[in-house]
Amino acid sequence: MNIRADSTEYVKSTISVDHDITGKSIQVALPTTNTSPSTWVDAEVLGTVSDAGIWTSTYRILIGPAAGDITLTAGTYDWTVKVIDSPEVPVRKSGVVVVTPS
Repeated sequence: MNIRADSTEYVKSTISVDHDITGKSIQVALPTTNTSPSTWVDAEVLGTVSDAGIWTSTYRILIGPAAGDITLTAGTYDWTVKVIDSPEVPVRKSGVVVVTPS
């Protein structure tokens, strides 16, 4: 995904796992490329569906300087997601966000 540094918008994604994550919290981190996540924000879970033993949750966060969950400067970031579950807590890099200058 590409976004301008001065834009504020919802970014939506999905995560699929092999166990029921209905009602579980999802968090997102956007560390700079090839670094470990240190700051996580709670995502808004929009829904979870199951199909043939796979559960897929759709979620979103607000990125940007106008009251966003995360404000990013120009650069490249790894979209990292985790599901708060027990005993499993899956953490996955699931994409790249490129932020261009304003």
